[in-house]
Amino acid sequence: MKNILLLLFLFLLSSCSQQLVFERKQYNSSYSPNYTTSYNSANIKMEVLEAKNDENINKIIFENIKELSSFIDSQNMTINNYNQLTKGFVETYKNAKNKTPEDKIKNWEFELESNIEYETEEFVNIGINYTSSYGDATGFGGKRSLIFNKQTGNQLKIDDIFLNSKAVAKLVEAKFRDKYNVNNGIPLNQQGYCFETGSFYLTNNVFFNIEGVKFLYNINEISSYEKGSYEVFLTYQEIDKYLIIK
Repeated sequence: MKNILLLLFLFLLSSCSQQLVFERKQYNSSYSPNYTTSYNSANIKMEVLEAKNDENINKIIFENIKELSSFIDSQNMTINNYNQLTKGFVETYKNAKNKTPEDKIKNWEFELESNIEYETEEFVNIGINYTSSYGDATGFGGKRSLIFNKQTGNQLKIDDIFLNSKAVAKLVEAKFRDKYNVNNGIPLNQQGYCFETGSFYLTNNVFFNIEGVKFLYNINEISSYEKGSYEVFLTYQEIDKYLIIK
């Protein structure tokens, strides 16, 4: 009896240790000798989710955030962690400032936050929100979705999420055309869009919530900056038969 209880205890302990747990960490850096003006200052603030027991997930999240931080002069810097990334932001700003006549350049700002959008026993959906401004008053921002298998830590792509991505694309396109009044008889790219293939395709930004699935096209992804982002929502009733993950 004691052996059975011991085995049960060890099994429960093992199950708990395998549970995917995230913690929130802050990474900031700044350069502000004269922050009272709109010139000569740089600030970066990042609030990042990190898995306590899955380095593969952490690596993928970091590489995506690094990609979103493409403003950094990474060719001449080593960027292997968040501290190096935030410091690289400030150093890149300083280098740009030193090359500017009269040593005067408008402020740079970058803010990023990652959150758990949705989670089941099978998968977790991480959303990365970011905004940036490099002397441009209007700034720029977006949101990126990362979906992970909680057992393997692998990132799930479109074909890992949907049984028939072509059928899903047709559903999303129909809703897209209806929502944004897109003429069926005229090619999309002749109506102010800029799909790289010339025809509609699914975005990789797929967000789950309690009611269904959202497909998000960020600013500049399929249209001009002025037109903003586009999103299409499908309820689980509409898309459930195509879902591989639940």
